[in-house]
Amino acid sequence: MSTATKRKVLVLNKTWNPCSIVTLRRAISLLCKEYAEIIDPHAQFQTYTWEQWEELQPAPGEEFVSSAKRTFRIPEIIRLYGYDKLRLQSLNFSRSALRRRDHSTCMYCGDQPGADELTIDHVLPKAQGGRTSWENCVIACVSCNAMKAARTPEQAGMKFFKKDFKPFKPRYNLYKGDIRMPSWGQFLGDKD
Repeated sequence: MSTATKRKVLVLNKTWNPCSIVTLRRAISLLCKEYAEIIDPHAQFQTYTWEQWEELQPAPGEEFVSSAKRTFRIPEIIRLYGYDKLRLQSLNFSRSALRRRDHSTCMYCGDQPGADELTIDHVLPKAQGGRTSWENCVIACVSCNAMKAARTPEQAGMKFFKKDFKPFKPRYNLYKGDIRMPSWGQFLGDKD
């Protein structure tokens, strides 16, 4: 499978709001079933049906996909004709999501020892009524977590290595680690 066929496509609802990111195969399926149209961000966001898009030739150096008889430009953005809802945006708390938020870095000493040496620390310990939540948990190395024990950072004489850091719930990330296209920025803003 070529890298071009692994590309993702941003899906907008009929009011031009982002609602999903899908595989190229799924996007082409939606287009062929006439559930969506293509938006060309390189042509002032002009819209095309799949039949119109098929007539356009890839520019020199532009990635493309091939069928038995033709080559096709890869759409970057499609817009659904009949869907106007927004996707429910939530991000579940998990160890891996917390590590991503904190960049696999101990929030007390700033070290990055590796996943096996990182733990979840409750800023307000469970023993003192702390909850497991985005706003009360940080990543800590094993030694810092042991030194802090069942105390608050203040009680243990510890501080976060980043000045003014406060644990927070990350924004929902529609992008989810896929190869993000620069043309999506118009619709996704500056989300990480």
